Amino acid sequence: MVASSPFFLVFRSIHIVTGALWFGSAFLFSLFVGPAAAKVGPASVPLMHVIVKERKIATVITGLAITAVTAGWIMWLYHANQAGLSTYWDLTEAKVLFLGGVLATVAMFEGLHGVGNNVEKLVGLGDEVAASGAPPSAEQGAEMQRLGAAIEKASKIDLLLLFLVVLCMATARYW
Repeated sequence: MVASSPFFLVFRSIHIVTGALWFGSAFLFSLFVGPAAAKVGPASVPLMHVIVKERKIATVITGLAITAVTAGWIMWLYHANQAGLSTYWDLTEAKVLFLGGVLATVAMFEGLHGVGNNVEKLVGLGDEVAASGAPPSAEQGAEMQRLGAAIEKASKIDLLLLFLVVLCMATARYW
């Protein structure tokens, strides 16, 4: 049976664990850490510096996303290969899993480019302002506002996509 092969068990375990950590991280940062840091303002710079620059949270979350998505696509292709692509594609479950994979892939890129890269830039800018000892210049303030708005928008899109991904993965066999 395909589902109990060692190959499938390893990739399914990797997919589920990294996917759960990715979704949980996105949930925590999108709904709690990010908004709290924005509300606290400059006082959040040291904490965000440690989380982003020293602990490398954007890199960790991106790594989790890439691993989850890659393992998911490998399993999908493994099933398609075992059953024959045309036979597998006839299953509604295969189509729902495919949709979940596409949504996860989009979420991965949205998270990397819309959230992760902008968080790195925003924290770097916050570090510059903190090192200067002066309030942000008008230009720095405007850039911080722009980055904050971009992060908020991208994180909401990313989280919505991830909710849809989880819905697809959790219900695929029941369609």
